[in-house]
Amino acid sequence: MNRRHAVQWLALAVMLGLFYGLPWLRWHDTAVLLFDIEARHIHFFGLDLRTDAILPLLWLALAALAALCLVTSLCGRLWCAYACPQTVLTRLHRALRRVTTLDGLVGDRIEPVLRHALWAAIALWTGITFVGYFSPIGGLVAALPAFALNGWEVFWIAFYALATWANVLFLHEQVCTYLCPYSRVQPWLTDACTPSIHYDARRGEPRGARPAGGGSVMQRARGLLDPVTARDYVFRAAHPASAGPRPTFGDAHLGDCTDCDACVRACPIGLDIRNGRTDACIECSACVDACDDAMARSGFPAGLILRASSARIEQRPPVPLRVRPLLFGALTLLFLALAIAGLLAAN
Repeated sequence: MNRRHAVQWLALAVMLGLFYGLPWLRWHDTAVLLFDIEARHIHFFGLDLRTDAILPLLWLALAALAALCLVTSLCGRLWCAYACPQTVLTRLHRALRRVTTLDGLVGDRIEPVLRHALWAAIALWTGITFVGYFSPIGGLVAALPAFALNGWEVFWIAFYALATWANVLFLHEQVCTYLCPYSRVQPWLTDACTPSIHYDARRGEPRGARPAGGGSVMQRARGLLDPVTARDYVFRAAHPASAGPRPTFGDAHLGDCTDCDACVRACPIGLDIRNGRTDACIECSACVDACDDAMARSGFPAGLILRASSARIEQRPPVPLRVRPLLFGALTLLFLALAIAGLLAAN
């Protein structure tokens, strides 16, 4: 397990721990976070706010949103890759699939039943936890064996459990591609200095299979291509219908990409990162791991697909003053100050 995988699993543990644990935490015999709709009160870390006086929480939500924009502008889509609930639950489900993979004929019969049963149990507990933010979770759990839940509690537990079960089981990253608004606004939050997943076309093009042992382009006289030529090869590979057939090159002129398609097979939604950046990419880095393994098998250095800014890939000089991070940082501080002032006044 490399450092990136360790961070992914740490983020998964933290996010699941926060979601499933917060309803159980108490602060002076009161839930740490509880939206009591019937009493029209919100319990927030020791504060008791009426629902008509929740402006501080709205400021806090705006501060969190501005902070997300700031992190995106500085570091790319870390939220999507590590902390988004959709990503976390999908990663948890795939780990469950690996754990429940059994060998033999009996395993083939038991495996789907066991997998669905375990995921249904997780989805049900997720629904109970969700409703636990609106009704004391201790009472919910105590009422389960006697079927003493009221109508709206039963509805929302069932609705959220079914949504969790079906969403991850059948949709997974399609939610990120087609439904999530974050991918649509992400281009407005980033610039050329924002790191993201890139294919180093100067080193990889022209792509093509070749026998192992030829050495990387950095070990041969060819070296790196100029950016214009590299982009032309990428366009030809991505648009064969309009660009026509690609020219044939000898092994000495080929780039480091062996055209094995390992990066495409590893991508959960089947993107080919070699054809250029796309908003559908959640930067999970699966293509990076697959390409690094392929480079190692060919005896080439890792990093043909890497996390870097487009400015660095194209060797442009760094920008000393970036407008977007400064704007989002200022908004984060402003909203946070308003939230703190409102919470202190409410207390």
